[in-house]
Amino acid sequence: MLYLANYLFNPNKPKNQIMKKIILVTVAICSITFAYSQKEKKYDKLYYKNTTIETGDITISVDNAVSTDGETKFKLKIVNKTADYIILKPEECKFIINGIESKPTEKPKTIEPNSSDWLIVNLKGTGYNSIKSYSFEVGGLYKVSTGGLVIETPDFKLPASKNDFKTGNYTCTLTKLTKESGKTEAKFDCSYNGEKIGLIFPSKMGLKMPDGNEYATVKPTGILAKKGPFLLVKGQTESFSGNWERMEGGKAMDMQKVEMNIKWNATFTEVTPEKMKNETLNLEFDQALSDAKK
Repeated sequence: MLYLANYLFNPNKPKNQIMKKIILVTVAICSITFAYSQKEKKYDKLYYKNTTIETGDITISVDNAVSTDGETKFKLKIVNKTADYIILKPEECKFIINGIESKPTEKPKTIEPNSSDWLIVNLKGTGYNSIKSYSFEVGGLYKVSTGGLVIETPDFKLPASKNDFKTGNYTCTLTKLTKESGKTEAKFDCSYNGEKIGLIFPSKMGLKMPDGNEYATVKPTGILAKKGPFLLVKGQTESFSGNWERMEGGKAMDMQKVEMNIKWNATFTEVTPEKMKNETLNLEFDQALSDAKK
């Protein structure tokens, strides 16, 4: 410091040079002090900037990312721009924090064609509110075509002589039957046990009547109505119904009295999922937001 003072205030140096040196040294000291203060600044909650990656098939966004001492979490949104289903398996994603990889534990998410969906991804740990940047690799993305292999299934007689049946990698049970003159409802539980992906299309069910004609199922209505199609992974079970209303033809078409056969058509299909490319999102510290919320 003594050397610096002698250098700056040397009477043999012009005053304008001395002032320039003073300004430069002052700026340097202030910069060092500011950087040190920022390095030491601590946050109970540390916020990150929103980030997005877009490809031809999907858009992936991370919003509202925040870290506390015990966890880091964010909203992961996926926009499906294709006519196929997309499955996200979070267990195949990974956090990369200070070179250490960790996997999330959220349940799989299915994104319907030309639609979007989201989930909260959460990683428990310690000291995450000191991590000002990290990466999240989105793996486990699979495209599932709606034009899979149709599983030929024999007709199902109503009233049923047996409630259970198997078709391909599906096991199904008739769980409820309403058979009245003006209404028939047949409810099934079906489990998929294959290694691929099962797709069930309830709207493709038909009912063959004594007049030889086939009648399409009536689509269910209401907020809680389950219309399908339904996408199933191995071990998953889904419930769905076939519904038919009064038909013209008098006694010959009285659904309470006559035998009927459910025609499955292309209700049951199976698809090999197509693995999509992994995408990596980089989360960066948002100082302005973190300071505003401190």
